Amino acid sequence: MLRVETAAPPALDKKHLELKKATQQFEGYFLHELLKEMRKTVPDDKLLGDQGHGQETFRDMMDQTLTDSMSSRGDVGIAKMMYDQLAPSLGDTPQGDRPKTDKKA
Repeated sequence: MLRVETAAPPALDKKHLELKKATQQFEGYFLHELLKEMRKTVPDDKLLGDQGHGQETFRDMMDQTLTDSMSSRGDVGIAKMMYDQLAPSLGDTPQGDRPKTDKKA
């Protein structure tokens, strides 16, 4: 059996952890708003009868759970891009989290 070992990511200090959490929360909020606006474009389905407030609340909770999961896994990448841009302003950025740039000499 082939086993590939990878180096552990560098430990983040409190400031970097807070930034990472904030960017993930922003990505989750952004995706939730995007999904909510997308749902507005879909016509109401009258097949199951009257769609009351309870069904709307349940759909909103389901969307929130879905978008939170997507942002925590990094499916879209908005949080990572924001973190990569903002982390250098905190100073002492861990080596593994620095954005990679192509510098031509």
